[in-house]
Amino acid sequence: MRHFMNRWLVVGGLVALMGPLGTANAIAQMQSKDSPPIRGIVRALHQASIGTDLPVKVVKINFREAEAFRKGDTLVTFDCRRLEAEHQAAVATSREMSLNLKSQTYLDSRGAVGKLDVEISKARADKAEAEATAIAARIAQCTIVAPFDGRVTELKINEHEVPASGQPFISLVDETQFQIELILPSNALRSLETGSSFQFQVDETGISYGAKLERIGAVVDPVSQSIKAIATFETPDRRIIAGMSGTAVIPSLEAVK
Repeated sequence: MRHFMNRWLVVGGLVALMGPLGTANAIAQMQSKDSPPIRGIVRALHQASIGTDLPVKVVKINFREAEAFRKGDTLVTFDCRRLEAEHQAAVATSREMSLNLKSQTYLDSRGAVGKLDVEISKARADKAEAEATAIAARIAQCTIVAPFDGRVTELKINEHEVPASGQPFISLVDETQFQIELILPSNALRSLETGSSFQFQVDETGISYGAKLERIGAVVDPVSQSIKAIATFETPDRRIIAGMSGTAVIPSLEAVK
């Protein structure tokens, strides 16, 4: 592995340029002969891309790209006045059908109508209630509420615009919990176990962090003879953000032949 320090190193699709200085020297000091460096990418544990099928325009955008928000904050508000009016009408219809059912039930108790009339009234009341509930569910989509603490990573819509149906228009990321996605040689399964501790040096910060292996993939890629593994940082660092990459040195990992 040391013979290729000045070339592009490709491990399961992750590409890194390892020069003779900087990160390469630091890693070389930490690694042993039988523990080659493995590349990894930092991923956010929680992230979301949100879209809607509501054909309504945006009234207010409260958070722009890179701005931080808290769980429960309203991110985007849509103009749903027409939906709200339709809901009021549906609620009124539901109440009308409910009163009609009560009337039919009373008349049935007096023998003035048949059982079929009562069943029809009940079906109409149930239908009206269901329609009102459906519209209420759509109105709940008129405000996009933050599902976790985080920041906006991408915003594809402006105020007064109507979002494309089914297409994400805002992306969010949680910056409180991260995981490290590693691509390991498949022969690492000989000695690697979950719970193993190792060092992960992040390229962007130049700092080496303690990490722990949480999960090992269930399938080996037969072409690259590699397997995915997931690790977590032992100590959080506010300087770490999603998308950063680095090099892991796992002492128990056998050398790649």
